[in-house]
Amino acid sequence: MLGPPPRDLLSVLGIALGGAVVRLGLAALVPITVDEAYYADWARHLSPGYLDHPPLVAWLLAGALRLPGRSALAARVPAVALQAGTTLLAASLARARGGERTAVAAALLLQAAPVFSLGAALITPDAPLACAWTGALWSFERGFRRGPRWLLGTGAFLGVAALSKLTAGLLGLAILGALLVSREGRRALRSPWPWAAFLVAFAIASPMLLWNAARGWPSFAFQLAHGARGRSFSLARLLGSMGAQAGYVSPLILGLSAIAAWKALRGLRDPPAAAVALSALPVAALFTAAAAFTPGALPHWPAPGWLSATLLLAIAGTGLLRPALAVGFASSALVVAALALPLPLAAAGGARLAAAHWIVFGELGWYDRASPAYLGDRPSAPTYYDPAPEARGEPLLVVTVDGLGPQRERLEEKLGPLAQAGAFTARDGTRVVRRYRFYRWRPPAKR
Repeated sequence: MLGPPPRDLLSVLGIALGGAVVRLGLAALVPITVDEAYYADWARHLSPGYLDHPPLVAWLLAGALRLPGRSALAARVPAVALQAGTTLLAASLARARGGERTAVAAALLLQAAPVFSLGAALITPDAPLACAWTGALWSFERGFRRGPRWLLGTGAFLGVAALSKLTAGLLGLAILGALLVSREGRRALRSPWPWAAFLVAFAIASPMLLWNAARGWPSFAFQLAHGARGRSFSLARLLGSMGAQAGYVSPLILGLSAIAAWKALRGLRDPPAAAVALSALPVAALFTAAAAFTPGALPHWPAPGWLSATLLLAIAGTGLLRPALAVGFASSALVVAALALPLPLAAAGGARLAAAHWIVFGELGWYDRASPAYLGDRPSAPTYYDPAPEARGEPLLVVTVDGLGPQRERLEEKLGPLAQAGAFTARDGTRVVRRYRFYRWRPPAKR
């Protein structure tokens, strides 16, 4: 006869459910963001791969947007569910490494740090990556505690992570490193299970890999150029990235997690502990160092490393954990989501909407509920699924944004004459957010 469930299990379930309810409320209130709208257009053109990221975010959106009442809330339901899954997996891993209190601490930390709590209310590639990242570490630990067959689960989670974001490759390297640095791990490498796990990972990721191989690896080239395009060190960029990360993770949680992660690196006792340690501070440090050289580097890039570091903080424990949670929840409460301004459009008059930059491209498609044409001069996701929209021979209502993408002169070199069709300035109080300009284009008459 089964006894009552452990007290910490009920606590973790309550924390995960409470966090999900809060995030659903945020998901319903915050208008769709630029990135989410961009991914929503991918979902209209399902593919094994896209330029910017692997395809899983589009696959998730394709299902969510078919729910009744197409809305920002419907689009974000998968992200909220995935964060609940991340919380449960993290708590289970922490419980195995440190006991019941550790499980509750891990669950609470993932609700307190803004990048994992508020960020998980948005449907981006980071949502499935966080869940799969945690799941791979969870199943890896079980593989050494309950039997090597669990390592196949590690491979499955790694494959899902690779379909989410290319950052997953760093987790694969961390797990391989964990197998190499310990005697138990090297012994495991003499068995078929770790190799079978990596084969499972490659099999699951193969649609994305084959799509890239057939096109000259554009996703990998794009991300490499995007994340390492700088040539000179900038102390201001480095400090700016560190400050932004402190805001994203919350200062005290980040500081304590960094200390726990550093201590873990100094004692790689067994493969599961080594995997969490090698996927924590080395990953966060890599992206932080890259930010010092890369203009426009974003502070959420190191988030997977801080996810592992947060798990190490829960496992290590500290007398400052309660203050850290208090600061984290306070930071989350103070975060104000940037509200997307709906873009008022002149009547299209039978014309197809067209965007000169990816930032406005997604917004146009979301509010028009149709896939716009993309006329930007830099490759983007629609470059691969709608490469020459002007060749369709249909009129376009072209939208440009001052300072982003080609302006009228460049567009006329490509398309021919454009007719002015109005302008709009989006403001946040007195601050100008964006200036939009509208032009009509008609295809040349056939002779």
